[in-house]
Amino acid sequence: MINYPMMQQEVAKKTFSLIAKVFFLFNIVCVLFFSPLAAAVVQAAETLSLSGITEPIMDVTLSATTGGTIAAIFVKEGAVVSKGAVILEMDKKLDELEAERRKLIWEGKSELEAAAARVATLKWLLESNRELFRSTASVSKEELEKMQLDYELAVAEHKRLVTQEERERIEYEMARETLRKRSLISPIQGTVIKLFLDEGEGFQENQPLAHIVDTSRGLFVCNVEEWVGRSLRKGQSVDLKINAGTKNIAVKGKLVFVSPVVDPASGLLEVKAEFENQDGTVRPGVAGSLLIRGR
Repeated sequence: MINYPMMQQEVAKKTFSLIAKVFFLFNIVCVLFFSPLAAAVVQAAETLSLSGITEPIMDVTLSATTGGTIAAIFVKEGAVVSKGAVILEMDKKLDELEAERRKLIWEGKSELEAAAARVATLKWLLESNRELFRSTASVSKEELEKMQLDYELAVAEHKRLVTQEERERIEYEMARETLRKRSLISPIQGTVIKLFLDEGEGFQENQPLAHIVDTSRGLFVCNVEEWVGRSLRKGQSVDLKINAGTKNIAVKGKLVFVSPVVDPASGLLEVKAEFENQDGTVRPGVAGSLLIRGR
């Protein structure tokens, strides 16, 4: 008599055993063939994050080469100024008078003109008497030599006055330049973020007077290890993640500087990436990260 329940159990055991073997072999295949590929994919997806700080593309602090007093301020903090705009003026009355005096001296050419006329006259007399000496001998040799000497002295005097006139022109230009420097002029287009003094206050030479920044573009600056720097090239596009308020925003940048030297103290090299910031979303000074994918 056939025991059907026993047969069913035997078939179930064999089927289960076969499935288990197939599953075991499948796992081995996966380990042998697919695990390296999966590891490679994971490795390719790894991202290296480098911390750094942002800076405005231009940041200038203006001062004067000589001391004085603030006579007038033409802008306020927060004002957007163009390149060449006058930020403030210093007391400059003495410089104006000096420039005017130098101008009068330079333009006074009567002495030089008289010397030029004397040279021309003596030259004509010398040539005329030289001709008389050769043709009629009505002029003595001593008189001719004296005229020659007078002519040469007149030429030397004229040359001295020409040199003096050029020196006076240079001194006038120097006085004008000194007068120009009594106005503090913005060398960039940007925003005035700090005025250090008020009208009427005195200052020393090279003392900071105004701080101007251009934030239309920004710089992301970070320091990386030497082996990381070897994979970076100037002009390379990079992804940045920069703090903006309570969130981080993604910004596209381009490497503009990869230092060719390593700081011996830290073993790091400096990297700079430039990014657009026309809308002012990023306020330079905040921190961020430079992302290098696929490492």
